[in-house]
Amino acid sequence: MRFLCLFLGLLALPAPAAEQPTVAVLYFGYGGKTPELEVLRKGLAQMLISDLSGFGTVKLVERERLQEILDELELGQSSKFDADTVAKLGKLLGAQYLVMGDYFDLLNSLRVDARVIEVKTGQILRSLGARGSAEDFFTLEQKLSQDINKVLEELVAKATAPSKEPAPGPSGGSHGSTPSRMARRLTTKTALRYSKALDAKDRKDVETAKKELKAVLEEQPDFVLASADLARLMK
Repeated sequence: MRFLCLFLGLLALPAPAAEQPTVAVLYFGYGGKTPELEVLRKGLAQMLISDLSGFGTVKLVERERLQEILDELELGQSSKFDADTVAKLGKLLGAQYLVMGDYFDLLNSLRVDARVIEVKTGQILRSLGARGSAEDFFTLEQKLSQDINKVLEELVAKATAPSKEPAPGPSGGSHGSTPSRMARRLTTKTALRYSKALDAKDRKDVETAKKELKAVLEEQPDFVLASADLARLMK
């Protein structure tokens, strides 16, 4: 009888919550005609990773890890990937889903188009985009990160539906504003300078990275991401 009670007690225990899927944000391709904006892909990726991480819906691959893999594959300067490369990157990064896309500048505005891709099948699960003024990069990036997170929430909820367990994430849902690590106002010019700092860091040019980050913080003192990057470089 004692063993029967123990067995029934084990059956009554709640099923373990499904593990959060891992998502990698790849560098977006630039489709405009201003070569200087090519490097913006690094800042955009870092900001999206930071904001999506803040939602808590999924686990995010760090941008530094992405850069490391790209360098190993001799794709460090690439942002256009064919289907085979996308599949390979996803597996090497240990990701179940990838976020990638393109951005364009036109008449003092910026448009970003994103795709959420399942690594296992290569299928595009959702396409979405955001457009805004070049003077308000913050609003554009925030809208994009929130929309991407909604897609990821749906994917997590669908994956956990059989167990009837709620999708992991902050209490009360995460459809609202993300706990951003960015400034409350950010122009494309400042985001571009931040991207140049990340690029210098990737090239092991620490002094240039420090210089650019200090300039970013002079323009935008409340840019927490830039402040954290500078603090790490100053150690």
